[in-house]
Amino acid sequence: MKHHAYVYIGERETGLIEVRAFAEKTLGLSGADNPDIAVFEYGLFSVDDARRVTAFSAQSSVSGGTRLIVIAVGRFFHEAQNALLKLFEEPNEGTVLVLLIPAEGLLLPTLRSRLMPLPRESSMNVFSEDVRTFLEAPKTEREKLVAKLVAKSKSDKEAEKQAARLAAVDLAYGITRAAYAKRLSSEGKEADELDALLNDLSRFAPILHERSAPLKLIFEHILLVLPASLSK
Repeated sequence: MKHHAYVYIGERETGLIEVRAFAEKTLGLSGADNPDIAVFEYGLFSVDDARRVTAFSAQSSVSGGTRLIVIAVGRFFHEAQNALLKLFEEPNEGTVLVLLIPAEGLLLPTLRSRLMPLPRESSMNVFSEDVRTFLEAPKTEREKLVAKLVAKSKSDKEAEKQAARLAAVDLAYGITRAAYAKRLSSEGKEADELDALLNDLSRFAPILHERSAPLKLIFEHILLVLPASLSK
């Protein structure tokens, strides 16, 4: 059910607390001295720092299972972000990455497209009005909402088109948060369905940030595999 690369935007100390909770509940990694949890903290993150983290990430897990690498930065050179692209796209098997930053504006679109928001218990059920409307709507209404969103994404008006693209990303992330929250208390078939949905959403996340993202195909697929358990 896990993606391999996440971002937390906000205050560092709070972010580290959220990451520890995520590591324990989602990854099964606990303990302050767990050797499979590595935290790198920087004021200004450079290309050399990116190389060191990349080299460290190539090492194997101590336990032979999942490994978590957390990178907390205050400032971020663009060159350093570019140096991390391959790592965040294809990390070593079993490695999960979390980037902690104070503001989303620090991120280049290319790096942002590889990241999903860190699932947080405090915010899993906090959605925009559009996302809440979608989650609370019956299947037929969801189909209409998606059709309307897709139509706007093809508008001749650039502002309307870009707004629709941003709304599509927000909707996908909202569904992801809802699925994670539901997955924490699910078992059996319901858990399997949510895992499948989360895996699909993790693959769609980078694509959704592209200008040519096939929104119609993506959301038609989401509508097909969306478990009944996510209906309000």
